Amino acid sequence: MNANYKDFIAIYDNVYPDGYCQHLINEFDRLIECGAGANRKQTENADKHRKDDIQLCLNFGVHTVANFENNSSVDIFFRGLQQCYDFYTDKFSILKTDRLVATSMKLQKTDAGGGYHIWHSEQGPGKFAERVLVYMLYLNTLNAEDAGETEFLYQQRRVSPVENTMVLWPAAFTHAHRGNTVFGQRSKYIVTGWFYYE
Repeated sequence: MNANYKDFIAIYDNVYPDGYCQHLINEFDRLIECGAGANRKQTENADKHRKDDIQLCLNFGVHTVANFENNSSVDIFFRGLQQCYDFYTDKFSILKTDRLVATSMKLQKTDAGGGYHIWHSEQGPGKFAERVLVYMLYLNTLNAEDAGETEFLYQQRRVSPVENTMVLWPAAFTHAHRGNTVFGQRSKYIVTGWFYYE
């Protein structure tokens, strides 16, 4: 696994075994076909010009390294995420002061023309106040002409979707971002979620 750090945005490549990301795509599509998940219009009454994707939220309770005994898809995912988190907190060790946990996976599919078009940060009032870090795993690669980047406003930076690449960044306003429009015929698939105070 290679790591790149800039502006508190960490990019880790080749986190999971070959074929794992495609496995998650297949499972996500299967669950959507069975009626799980929903688009933003259904769940948030969002207009297409603001948010347009399909999502499925899964919550598994508190995860610690001790929980990663099995080789289920979920265990494999959280083992890889934990490894990235450990690297990140080694780099920014102040985060080791408090215990942070990640307990959910939000799978998202963004079809052509879709995206999360508005600038936003992940930390906010109420239940969002305890979010500290954001994670996002790109499950597939889009060509440059297909766009779909994650764009960071104040860092003036875009991260292109590349399969098996995990990105971690602060949840605060400093890292306002959006998911740029997907062009072409391929959909963009990601898994995303948060590390938050326990």
